[in-house]
Amino acid sequence: MAITTAMCNSFKTEILEGVHDFTASTGNTFKLALIKASPTGTYGAATTNYSDVTGNSDETSGTGYTAGGVTLTANVTPTNSSNVSYTDWTTDPSWTSASFSAAGCIIYNSSKSNKAVAVFDFGGTQTVSSGTFTLTLPSATSSTAILRIS
Repeated sequence: MAITTAMCNSFKTEILEGVHDFTASTGNTFKLALIKASPTGTYGAATTNYSDVTGNSDETSGTGYTAGGVTLTANVTPTNSSNVSYTDWTTDPSWTSASFSAAGCIIYNSSKSNKAVAVFDFGGTQTVSSGTFTLTLPSATSSTAILRIS
């Protein structure tokens, strides 16, 4: 079906409800799971939970990849600059000794029943064969951070 880069609509509502805590030292645990190439489901703004991906058997699988993805580490406490609030993670997620393909990913809050935060389309299938698969996250600034609200 399709993967569309989007902040999840449910996440936007949950922010106002105080569900998610991105504070660096005391906040929730956020994870990033990969979505396989040619998924059967549709992922984007309407995605509400990590289980949307697993329920359609659309999570990547292969050598070096564990279901559930990886925990995003070194969370950057949210800040505001130039009228944009943003947060990010300083450690790029990676998988070593890996052999698999992925077309996108989902960031979700594993501390809060795996609620979806955002979905990202890679713009094509990315493949690794007996190597390291690394997602390079953008810099934590008001114009480039992976999660921004303006």
